Amino acid sequence: MRSVWAVARKEVRETLRDWRTLAMMIGVPILLYPVLLVASQQLALFGMRRAEAEVVRIAVIGAAADSVLLRLAGDDRIEVVGVPGAPPDGAAAGSAWLAAAGVVDAAAAGIRAGSLEAVVVLEGNPSDSGTLSAVLLFDDTSDRSRRARTMLRETLDGWGEEMFAARLLAQGLPATFARPLAVADSSLARPDERGGYVLGRFLPMLLVTITLLGAFYPAVDLAAGEKERGTLETLLTSPAPAFSIVLGKFVTVSAIALVAAALNMGSMFLTFRTGLFQLPAEMVLDISIPPTALVWIFALLVPLAALFAAVFLGIAVRSASFKEAQNTLSPLMLLVLLPALLPILPGTELTPALAIVPIAGPALLFRELMSANAGVGMGLLVIGSTAVYALGALWFAADAFGRETILFGGGDLESEPGSRVLRGFGGPRRRGQTPRPVHALIVLGVVAALNLFGAPFLGAALGLERALLASQWLLMLLPAVGFVLLFGYDPIETLSLRRPSARQLGGALLMIAGGTPVAWFLAWLQSQLLPIPEELVEALTRLVSADSFGRMVWLVFVAAITPALAEEFLFRGMLLGSTRNAMSPARAILLNAGIFAIFHLSIVRLLPTAWLGLLLAWVVWRTRSIWTSVTMHALNNSLVVVLASLPAAQDWGGDGTEAPPLILLPLAVLLLGWGVRILQEEKPAGEA
Repeated sequence: MRSVWAVARKEVRETLRDWRTLAMMIGVPILLYPVLLVASQQLALFGMRRAEAEVVRIAVIGAAADSVLLRLAGDDRIEVVGVPGAPPDGAAAGSAWLAAAGVVDAAAAGIRAGSLEAVVVLEGNPSDSGTLSAVLLFDDTSDRSRRARTMLRETLDGWGEEMFAARLLAQGLPATFARPLAVADSSLARPDERGGYVLGRFLPMLLVTITLLGAFYPAVDLAAGEKERGTLETLLTSPAPAFSIVLGKFVTVSAIALVAAALNMGSMFLTFRTGLFQLPAEMVLDISIPPTALVWIFALLVPLAALFAAVFLGIAVRSASFKEAQNTLSPLMLLVLLPALLPILPGTELTPALAIVPIAGPALLFRELMSANAGVGMGLLVIGSTAVYALGALWFAADAFGRETILFGGGDLESEPGSRVLRGFGGPRRRGQTPRPVHALIVLGVVAALNLFGAPFLGAALGLERALLASQWLLMLLPAVGFVLLFGYDPIETLSLRRPSARQLGGALLMIAGGTPVAWFLAWLQSQLLPIPEELVEALTRLVSADSFGRMVWLVFVAAITPALAEEFLFRGMLLGSTRNAMSPARAILLNAGIFAIFHLSIVRLLPTAWLGLLLAWVVWRTRSIWTSVTMHALNNSLVVVLASLPAAQDWGGDGTEAPPLILLPLAVLLLGWGVRILQEEKPAGEA
């Protein structure tokens, strides 16, 4: 431990000499929040006062225009402007007459040209017992026009209440006749509870972000930065063991991230509590947190900071330069922000299942602590699970510090697991070989962009089903195969086009027979975390359900055979073929399954999609034949079509909202294990 603290003290001293670290850790939280909040409040107040002082130009057209103008008279904020062709005050003006005379078009043209902010078009006769229609024309994209609309709406509402009271009086009825029930709100929440509720919606994401940023720069500097400067070699020649060095750096980065988060939180509370930021009078809030909640928050920040520090150190030390580490970690930072957004989503509660989800659990616990709703058991579960993840990430970082090829770049660096991923998958391309993974990922990104932005146009032009066919064949299969052929890569090796043996195909069929029920169970488990909206279930059911045999055959082609070909050639062909020799099999398969799940852009189906991608990638890696995964994919999707089309079979298939029959699980595990054993005993295609 003495060597750990010696390394930590050395790293802290060097870090504190860097003005950028001090600015991020101390200057930003102490000065940024007060300056931003006070400046934004003053600017908002200045804008409001300026808007209130500006004169808005309005016009009133049609019957009883004089009654409206009379109520607007004397208001210095309003200037009345005429509209060409408008009928005289008090004249009846029906919609047909106004349209024929072009009055409404002229008024709309005036608003668009900026000579008017809003126009009231009155239709009907106020002297009748019927309803007088008033249409407000305004520009919703203009602040001045929106303000004019608000002023006119208040005036018209008041006029309507006056006419209503006059009609009741004419009939000899009291003013309360039309209001048999008066409803009033009375919230029981105290000001401190309302303050906790407000803080709980935005402070968790802020705490996660600040903790992340506090660990980002020190981790990159103490790992990739030292490698680039050459000082890491000197440190490693000291008597301190490699694990002590990484542990000392880990303690330093964790401490900096923790201090940054604590200073940010403290600065925000002081800004509110000292009155520098004045809340509006109608917002009766007490921005305070009980001391016990503060203790829990700090206790949670410790493993959270440790998690970020370990992950960032492990990735940064695998980078060759400071810039490369920044480029690698930046997408990861954006990915972390997604679960940190959960506290602001309505209906998201902290459950034991969500408590163990990285980042999501701490963010939701922060929200519960702000509102004083967190239980001790739930808090311990979140802190404990985050600490476990931090230990795993620390092992990930320590593993890199124990490899000389990663630290010094000697030997065959690209043979190290994951090193080619972080170094851009280096190595020159030669004709007849598989593509570099970075090129495959670029093509995959292009395909994703084409599907995101091109599929809606295809849907509008061709209809849903034909657009699905077009997007699969033209925007997925064609780019994958075309990339391999046009750039001269070996299509058999890259796309795994070998013919599988009968035994391999049988093992693949057993695996999908067992893997599909497991996917149903995973969908049900995920629905306990993120309930599947009924609208989505109904939409998917309508999409894949058939009312005749011919329709079922068509849907099998559209929703099963076509996706099986297009997606397998893209993911288990081009992508897996490019990563097979660039990293270990486990990492290549996990990467493939993760990208496959994310590509489908369905949070509620993330786990089952990743699971199926895992099975498909492993089978192709084992058999060297993409036809095995095409067959598995087609059978899985065909089963979905059949179950959705046969009401008697839907109870067995499940829709993800209810647990599938438990009898399927042991049978699925048996079939899955049988298929794995067959494929492990069978040699991959093409091997002697």
